[in-house]
Amino acid sequence: MNRTSSPILAVLAALLLSACGGGSDKAKLPDAGPGGRAVRVAKPATRMETGLARATGMVRAKEEAVLSARASGQIHKVLVSVGDRVRSGAPLVEMDAVNARINLDNAQAAERLAVANLGVADREVARSKMLFEAQSLPEAGYDRVKTGREVAAAQLDQARAALAGAKQIVADTIIAAPFDGVVTAKFHNAGDTVTLMPVTPIVTVTDVDHLEVRLAAPESIESFVRPGQVIEGVLTPSGQRFQAKVRMKGSVVDPQSRSIEVLADVLKGPGAAIRPGSLANVDFGGFGEKDGLYLPAGAIRTDARGAHVLVAVDGKAVERDVQVAPLNPGTVLVKGGLAPDVLVILDPGALRPGDAVVPVIAEETK
Repeated sequence: MNRTSSPILAVLAALLLSACGGGSDKAKLPDAGPGGRAVRVAKPATRMETGLARATGMVRAKEEAVLSARASGQIHKVLVSVGDRVRSGAPLVEMDAVNARINLDNAQAAERLAVANLGVADREVARSKMLFEAQSLPEAGYDRVKTGREVAAAQLDQARAALAGAKQIVADTIIAAPFDGVVTAKFHNAGDTVTLMPVTPIVTVTDVDHLEVRLAAPESIESFVRPGQVIEGVLTPSGQRFQAKVRMKGSVVDPQSRSIEVLADVLKGPGAAIRPGSLANVDFGGFGEKDGLYLPAGAIRTDARGAHVLVAVDGKAVERDVQVAPLNPGTVLVKGGLAPDVLVILDPGALRPGDAVVPVIAEETK
């Protein structure tokens, strides 16, 4: 290194040390103005913004049946196809009924035999009665004849019960629609063998004209759900709108999801038909339906004493005790302790009661 460069480096180092040492104050944020810290303030909202009291659920048919045979056997004929509309009681599937009809013939013959035996027993009782009254037949003999008649009557009752069972087995070879609806699935065809245990499904019938929405409403909006209430819904992802009427509100809160079950009947309206299985977002409203005021959750402070807010009064932050209930992750319902015309500090941060503040009106909370 050139020796002449050393004095130059020394001079530069001295200048740098002088510059650093000369500035005794560190860099810092600008001081607050003489009026205090600027804070965003707003009056509490007097109504909820739409969509805050919202739940998600699924549209489903109020009635759907997966039909199977009443006994193991072979399918003779499937009378419907997927998409067919059917009426209640309409035959959908015919099972092989050969054995069932043979059993029916046997039951009918057994019933006729029992009728004949009872007729013989009735005539025997009539003859025995005449002989007993003429003292030509001992009482024990007469009792045996009457007992024989009772046995014949019981055998007839048994035969008639067997005949009714045989007729029902024949009727059960026809699988009929339990209600009006649409065939939405077909699992087997003619010639397939199905079993009773385990149950083999054959066709599914769905009532697509009477739909309901099953919702898991968050516990925080439970107070906005009322039986009989007409609610607005939107299907996803289609965006189709519909209305439904709340039929049932659950009595218990699910401990895992912290939600309650709500069932609402879909109301008929214009537009495309709604299909079971569609996802839906449903709005329970909240426009002036509840007494109280609404604030952003960030404006609330909580400690061992309870919940508080800071309000701007005469250029200072003043603490007010409030009673609140969480409505959703971003909003709380103020149940008491706050007037509707006060200016609430929305972002109190590290602000303390008594600090000087300059209120800046924020956009009105919804």
